[in-house]
Amino acid sequence: MPSRASDADKNAAPPLPAPLRVPVADSHTHLDMQSGTVEEGLAKAASVGVTTVVQVGCDIDGSRWAAETAAAYDAVHATVALHPNEAPRIVHGDPDGWSRQGARRPGGDGALDEALAEIDRLAALPQVKGVGETGLDYFRTGPEGKAAQERSFRAHIEIAKRHGKALVIHDRDAHADVLRVLKEEGAPSGPSSTATPGTRRWPRSAPITATSCPSPAT
Repeated sequence: MPSRASDADKNAAPPLPAPLRVPVADSHTHLDMQSGTVEEGLAKAASVGVTTVVQVGCDIDGSRWAAETAAAYDAVHATVALHPNEAPRIVHGDPDGWSRQGARRPGGDGALDEALAEIDRLAALPQVKGVGETGLDYFRTGPEGKAAQERSFRAHIEIAKRHGKALVIHDRDAHADVLRVLKEEGAPSGPSSTATPGTRRWPRSAPITATSCPSPAT
């Protein structure tokens, strides 16, 4: 019987694929969650034809890092936001670590307002091309956290529209409510542009990009 794979084996990156025939952009990356340096990650991506990446923020620290990294590297664009699961953590805290992001004390609505104000500030930066990933996630957040998630989602939509940025949506077990909020708030609308290798232009995309995460099979 083969031995069980170690944690190191499970977390190891897969082999690089064959290079693509034309350069492409990766619209959703988390370079800050990978091992190695930014330079190493970008070099690996470029070696297979991924010449532009969008670094997606999920909290204040990650959004600041995304903006700083995009300012430092021509191949990187940034989006900034509070992940749907981050909003209830800010408001209600996370004493038992349900979010798998570590324990946190409750900060109340005022703390969420402060965090959203920082996202608004970051969204105005020229290297920040989108607001996200925001949205709704009912897989980890219980009923007590839904109000904070929805308030945060609505605020992110307003920020994206005000700054003319794309909206990056995370949707997990919340399809109907995501569509309801978008209908009530009005989705961002604006011109898209085409990325040209070696330039700082935003990859061609709709004003909204979405990631839907199905629940694991049981």
